[in-house]
This record gives sequence, structure tokens and C-alpha cells, in this order.
Amino acid sequence: MSMKDIDEATRWYEQNQSLFESLANKVADILKENVEEKQVQYHSISFRRKSLESFTAKAKKDKYADPANQIMDIAGVRVITYLETDVSRIAEIIEGLFDVDLANSLDQSKLLGSDRLGYRSVHYVAKFDKNRCKLPEYKRYKGLPFEIQIRSLLQHAWAEIEHDRNYKFSGKLPTELERRFYLIAGALEIADHEFVAIATEIDKYKNEVKQDLMRGDLDIEITTASLTEYLSNRFSKLAKNIPRERIYGRPSKSEELGKLIVEELELFGIKKLEQLDKVIPKSFEDDYLAIVPAPTFLGIVRDILIISDFKRYFEVSWRQSWTGMKASGAKLLAKYGVDMNYLKKHDISITPEPIDADKR
Repeated sequence: MSMKDIDEATRWYEQNQSLFESLANKVADILKENVEEKQVQYHSISFRRKSLESFTAKAKKDKYADPANQIMDIAGVRVITYLETDVSRIAEIIEGLFDVDLANSLDQSKLLGSDRLGYRSVHYVAKFDKNRCKLPEYKRYKGLPFEIQIRSLLQHAWAEIEHDRNYKFSGKLPTELERRFYLIAGALEIADHEFVAIATEIDKYKNEVKQDLMRGDLDIEITTASLTEYLSNRFSKLAKNIPRERIYGRPSKSEELGKLIVEELELFGIKKLEQLDKVIPKSFEDDYLAIVPAPTFLGIVRDILIISDFKRYFEVSWRQSWTGMKASGAKLLAKYGVDMNYLKKHDISITPEPIDADKR
């Protein structure tokens, strides 16, 4: 289709808006599925189709002699990652999924050069490949281009401020203010790199903990990472019954509850794994398997502390952060001589029904 007439181009887009919105939705769904399958963490994957007003404004530019075929970003998808390193990982996924138009794709950070700061983002222009378009549900999208933008969360924050035409930072600023504005871009870029460095150090730390545990070295400070690794090894049979997403309890609060149990251990006076290991009864894992049907690491550690010294736990560590337990948990504690009257004294309710993870 060749059209230089703006009215004709606008009518064409009016008729095809829903097609491009559907295209953007499809691309986003495919991308989400593949990114999650490869376990690449991301903040968000969103899609949009260009508004009629935006399309018309762009079509009026001199460089578009044939807007319907030359405007490549009518359907758009945006991927926001947490870390800058994940931008390249998602870029690899995109290049393997779609027919990428490298001539019209670009990496904004490479365009800046070594002496400039500002907008950084990877932009891909692509189409569905021939094999996908042979499938009945994709035939209607054959030959239609779409754009995918990838940027980190901090890059996105900068882009949103820099490109918002309605905000006070737009337009030409006085030299000194402009300089300060771009210093912020530099600070965000440094922060981006530092987050990546910290994430790398965390992975290194986790690996070192693994190696230490394999050697039987328990002289390790208790952190959420070291505790999780220790419990996964020490209670390997129990760990098989715990879904990874709820290792400390409710999925939406698992990390928060993991941090909470570390704090409870510290208050109890246990700061190293070797101290925790010493207070675990010999037959504890087998008893737990026989009595408690739905274990979590949160419940396991609390039960160990209560069995070790129930008075100390409730007087020092408890802080009333939970108020009930399952009957199976009470049965386990009773087996190890815990005074159930002491629990009643602290208004701990015992119920046969499952209760919220943040109550136990």
C-alpha cells in the first residue's frame, strides 16, 4: 500500500487499530511465557498500540512517504527489568523468538558514546517469522511490524522524566540546570551498575555458603540465604514437600517471613548456623515428616526454638507475630515435652484447619 495522503493513512489506521492492539497483546504474551520459562526476572511487560492522534502526527512527518508501511512502532511492547544485565538476556530471547529487523533496531546506550549521558534503552523492530505465521491464529499478523523496548527500572525512571513533555524538565534548560539534570542520569547509571555488582556478590556469597556447608563448616552467620541453604540440606526430605515459592510461608510474603525468622533467631541468641544445629533434636526430621503434613521453613525453625526452650522463645523472640498453630504442630511440640498450658497462657490458638502463613 502506498499512500502519501494523510487522510487516507488515517482512515487506514482507523480500520486497523484493533488488529495492531491484538498484535501487541500477542507479542507480550509470547514474550512473558518465554522470559518466565527461562527464569529471567523482570519488573513488567506491557503492551500498547499507537493512538490514532499519535499515528496521524507521525504520518505527517516528511520522512514518511508511506506511513502504513514505514511506521514500525504502531504495535509496541515494553519490558522493564530490575537489573541492567537482564536487558541483554531478554534481548537474546527476542532475537530467538522473532524475525528481527536489525537495520531498524538500535541500542540507545551505544549511540550516547563514552562522553554523553542520557536516555538508554534497547529498541527492536520485528515481525513474526514464517513458521509462526503458518499457524491459523497468527496468519492475520503476517508481515506486520512491532516494536519491543527493553530497559532497566532505573533507565525507565530516567526515560519517563526526560520524555514527559508536560513536565518542567522538558525543553531547553539553562546550562547549569541542564548540567545538573544530566548528572542525575550519570548517578542513575552508576546505581544501575552497582545493583548489578551487588547481585553478583550475592550470587557469589550463596555459592560460598554452599561450598562451606558441603565441607561441614557451620561457622556461618545466619542470613536468609545461608539459613535457606542450610535448611534445604539439613532437612532434605522435608524440603521436597515444600513448594519453592512458599518456602517460608505464603508466596506473597515468603521473603518477608524469611527475614522475620532470622530476626527471631537473633533475639533467641542464635546468630550462627552451628548454634542452630546444636539445638535440633536427633529424630526431629523423621518426627516432622510423620506428624506435620504441610511444613514450611518458618514453622520448622520456630518449632526447633520452642522445643529447645519454649519459655525463652515466648519471652524473648515471639513478639506476638503469630497467634495460632495447627493441631499437628501442637502434637509435635507435645511429643518433645512442651507445656501446652504455656501456649494457652499466651493465647496461642490450636486449630485442625489450615491457617494463614503469617499466623504460623
